[in-house]
Amino acid sequence: MGAANIRFRRRRDAGRRQGLPMWARGSAPVCVVTLVLAGCGLFGPGYLEIREVAVGPTLARCYGEGLQSCMVVDGGLFYDQIEGFTYEPGYDYRLRIGKHDPWGGEPPQDAGRYAYRLLEQLEKTVAPSSPATLSVAPARVTCISVDDFCLVVNGALYDDMITGFEYGPGHHHVLDANLYRDGRYVLNEVSSKTMAAGTEEEITIDRHRVECGDGQPGYCKVVNGAPFRGEIVGFEPEHDYDYRLRVERFDMFPEGVTAPPYVPLHGYRWLETLERTSGS
Repeated sequence: MGAANIRFRRRRDAGRRQGLPMWARGSAPVCVVTLVLAGCGLFGPGYLEIREVAVGPTLARCYGEGLQSCMVVDGGLFYDQIEGFTYEPGYDYRLRIGKHDPWGGEPPQDAGRYAYRLLEQLEKTVAPSSPATLSVAPARVTCISVDDFCLVVNGALYDDMITGFEYGPGHHHVLDANLYRDGRYVLNEVSSKTMAAGTEEEITIDRHRVECGDGQPGYCKVVNGAPFRGEIVGFEPEHDYDYRLRVERFDMFPEGVTAPPYVPLHGYRWLETLERTSGS
């Protein structure tokens, strides 16, 4: 038996006496070196790409499996997270990030194919902005760009999000915000929040939606026989039913605020479902 085989057998027997698993016997020096390298990060994840990116000062409205908020990275919507990065609105960032495959195969359903990790935060600077006072209407309206509801801000349809603002349906909001170069806002504080009040009445809602017919794209519910672009606050209809409702009708804007013709001047708050009729 050669000297090398004798040394291997002695290490293997020593491993057996120490209760080491079979894969570790005879390879302790290699394991020690591997653990040291891993601890130093030299055997870190294999990055498919490493690059520098610019992250904007606001979040944007975006759609994945549903409505969500996205960072704006290199001027476009970024649907993923960056591991290790803490985002703070109102700042411009320059980051070095690594793209890697966290799954080693097919990702789980609804999961992204790749993941991103912060390697270094290169810059964080206050983004230029201008102060803005925003009046947010108490009901949303059907968007023009997507099939969803959008806020009405200062009398006009606003099809994005206000970073840091949580909309309260049925309330007039006045916001102290900052406007950034991308046309989006970041909330500083809610200056006032007042429940919209009006008068009670009954309305009917048809089961089908129709083109809004106000010169802008979109499909609207039919209220009292006519297309209505507004949302009915608190009402969640089921498909294929006609409804008769008791509602509170309120003004969308304070006196003196004007709005484009496709934004309704009044809104509704659901109070009671009086009748629900299924389709034939």
